Amino acid sequence: MRSMQSLLCWCLVLALPCVAFSAQATPRPLKPSGKVVASGGLLHDAFAFDESGTNLATVQFTAKGTVELMVGPPGGKPRVTDISSFSSTPEKILGLSGYWFVVSNEGRRRSAAIVDPRGHLGSPKQSFDDCELSLSPKAFIAVSEGNEPGGNRRFSIQAYKPDGGTLLLQDVVVNADGTIAGSDHATFLGFTNSHLSAMVQRPGAYNRKTDVRESPEFALYDVKTARIGPGKRPPKLDNFLDYVGKRGEKPDQTAVIVLAAGQNGYELVGPGEQVRPLNLTVPLQDYDRTTLQQRQLGSKIVFSLVADRPGRKGDMKEESRYALDFFSLDPASAKVTVLGEVALPSPQTQPWSAGGNKIAVARKADDGNREIVIYSH
Repeated sequence: MRSMQSLLCWCLVLALPCVAFSAQATPRPLKPSGKVVASGGLLHDAFAFDESGTNLATVQFTAKGTVELMVGPPGGKPRVTDISSFSSTPEKILGLSGYWFVVSNEGRRRSAAIVDPRGHLGSPKQSFDDCELSLSPKAFIAVSEGNEPGGNRRFSIQAYKPDGGTLLLQDVVVNADGTIAGSDHATFLGFTNSHLSAMVQRPGAYNRKTDVRESPEFALYDVKTARIGPGKRPPKLDNFLDYVGKRGEKPDQTAVIVLAAGQNGYELVGPGEQVRPLNLTVPLQDYDRTTLQQRQLGSKIVFSLVADRPGRKGDMKEESRYALDFFSLDPASAKVTVLGEVALPSPQTQPWSAGGNKIAVARKADDGNREIVIYSH
């Protein structure tokens, strides 16, 4: 019996290092499944998958001097739309329900035009400072911010349906004292729900008999109706205010990854009013923590980090010292899944887009031109 116990203990000791190593293993290289190259021109670094990964939208500068938006399955024959009349160098492409929002940043402010599923280019929308996609409701959101005399701040919110129909054109004015104009003294804390709501703090009820005002309440301000929802008093105020501050960093997502204090890791903010440490299951020291990029993809978040592992060679055709590592995050459970990595020739990240089980990454081809490589995971 004693010899059996000794044997069991010896097996466990041998197994432990394997478990620890697998949890900290280097991500495996993603396998290319396709490629997009320019046909008689040059590819731009603005491109995007649709949510399912079925169609990829790319921009091509042609030898004739035109700018084309090409949409179709990677490797298949794309539908081509001439967008030269709107933009000579689109900043980014955003896909939503079969429509494509082409964003230009060539003037004093950004603007956007829509290409519909038939390839028709629509008229530009009002100019704005920044933009994002809302998944619930499905909408293109454009936001502008300006300072006014007296210290007020004005936020102009535009929301459009995928086909360009107007959902919302509304201004939110934050007074110099921090309260939202017309909100009965509600203090603005930050936007959420893709700028369609704002987190606010309002004074607690005043008791005339005791001459005491209750502790403040926190609630959501609906941008469209300019109404405030039911208030509540969080049991742990400091934790709640920490959540509010971090939630406002990226209000277009129901959950967002942020750098922890001191850049010692990452935290997951949301869903719900919670902030949790994020376990990447890979050695954090391998990564430049400031290179985080994240995209909402259905109920998951796909994110990337640039890895620097000095023991590697710097040749694109061999294992590289630098790599762009991809992860998938389930916000509900905070579980991170390692998807794989793509070798990089330098510590500079590359443009990428995710859709379905595919990731498209731009890189420089052997002939010096840009190509977009499709990886499956």
